Amino acid sequence: MSWMLASTAADVASRHVLELLRQCRSVHHLDQLHAHLILHGSSAVASVASQLVASYCALSAGAGHGGLCHARQVFDRIPYPDRFMYNSLIRAYSNSGFPQEALCLHRDVLRSGILPNEFTLPFVLKACARARAAGHALATHGVVVKLGFMRQMFVANAILHSYASAGSSLQDARRFFDEMADRNVVSWNTMIGGYAQAGDTGEACSLFREMRRQGFLADEFTLVSLLFVCSSQGNLQVGRLLHCHMLASGSRVDLILGNALVDMYGKCGDLWMACRCFDMMRVKNVVSWTSMLCALANHGSVDAARNWFDQMPERNVVSWNAMISCYAQSGRFRETLDLYNRMKSLGLTPDEITLAAVLSACGQNGDLASGKLIHCYVTGSFSDPCITLLNSLLDMYARCGQVDTAIGLFSEMPNKNVVSWNVIIGALAMHGRAQETVMFFRTMVSDAYSPDEITFVGLLSACSHGGLLEAGQYYFRAMLHVYNVKPEVEHYACMVDLLGRRGHLAEAVNLIKDMPMKPDVVIRSHAQKGPDTCEKKGLMAMDRIKEKLPGQL
Repeated sequence: MSWMLASTAADVASRHVLELLRQCRSVHHLDQLHAHLILHGSSAVASVASQLVASYCALSAGAGHGGLCHARQVFDRIPYPDRFMYNSLIRAYSNSGFPQEALCLHRDVLRSGILPNEFTLPFVLKACARARAAGHALATHGVVVKLGFMRQMFVANAILHSYASAGSSLQDARRFFDEMADRNVVSWNTMIGGYAQAGDTGEACSLFREMRRQGFLADEFTLVSLLFVCSSQGNLQVGRLLHCHMLASGSRVDLILGNALVDMYGKCGDLWMACRCFDMMRVKNVVSWTSMLCALANHGSVDAARNWFDQMPERNVVSWNAMISCYAQSGRFRETLDLYNRMKSLGLTPDEITLAAVLSACGQNGDLASGKLIHCYVTGSFSDPCITLLNSLLDMYARCGQVDTAIGLFSEMPNKNVVSWNVIIGALAMHGRAQETVMFFRTMVSDAYSPDEITFVGLLSACSHGGLLEAGQYYFRAMLHVYNVKPEVEHYACMVDLLGRRGHLAEAVNLIKDMPMKPDVVIRSHAQKGPDTCEKKGLMAMDRIKEKLPGQL
């Protein structure tokens, strides 16, 4: 009898704790309850362990990484966690900044012999998309098929989203989409969004037409994706058609859709319509104001953009970045630095986009002192700077004449891309170090980086100014036949310059005759380089070429 009373008392206590757990609204309160349970012994914690993990996970979204860390600590102390605990943590990690942890837990689930269910798998697939883990997404697709969850719509949509977002080719996503037995608006939006992110306006619009033909009504997510691809591609015609469709179908233009319209018209160059859409928005936020700021900047109205910036009721880092970039791209370097300094004086923290824009201004203005100060700030503030910021540092040093400093920084970069190589190759070419330019190009190719048209402008320019005739001729031929890069006017200008400098006038004449563009364009491009790159001998050679082709130049 006493045993039964004790058991009943324990059940009542457990239910009371569960009720308290459900009432916790902060990690701090949950920590207090957790501490109270620990004082009552490990059995008290074990009886509500699943709900404790779930409660920490539920609060982690608003409490940052702290709630998730506490959930993981509780989880790791449980000898045999159940599927509910795994699901809670996988879901929390898939929504956090650590989606890879969700994938690790999924592997642990499978090793432990616990079968994932229809609640586990969508969050695993979401983590695959966020971590761009294409291989794990493919393996999870196999698990879904094996366990018979393919008919579950939200599981199928999660597979589709992972293929469209996890680094797989869009062809794989489209194949899966075409084979889906059932689709809903989410399925169509995922596929349209995938094409929009890839910048494929044609396929995105084609799917939109087919979606409507099959009787599905577009929602705000459909329209935002389509407006996004119009913005990114500068396709005003399609953007206008979408706006007309919205008006004709009576679509409700909420804050997100209104912002997308302002952004589309602004980036496509229709400032009047951007202003009109902005004025018609009943509710506006900092994104709305920043989109109009970007529209003014894109239109070249720098002073109007600054007036708008000063009148904004609220600003965020994106707003500051837009105005700073506007100044930098307009060549107003002093205003760029002044606004950056004002931003810092107000206690705002510049991000990597801010710093890249300011470094561009320093490089173009030859302001090495300011550039070095920003380099020190980057070193002290970022443990792992993004590759774009590091490339901006390279470019700043190169433009300020500190080529060796740029090379030293380049050699220390943990990751590089084609832009990194182009900056160094262009810097060496600009400073007349032709042999080193060729050496860096060869290293670039041997390291499996594919050169582009900008790479070859630097390389051929170096060959021209360094008198490397054979190397220049070889790389000019190799551009198309080896590297699949079509020669443009700048490349022909370099070759005409190189041949003219070395006295090979007949070859220069033949090259001009064989060019796919008008020769006068090439000659003008060459001549506009000025005395820094066109030496007297080269100009005299060009005059002789003109004499040989009087009717064409």
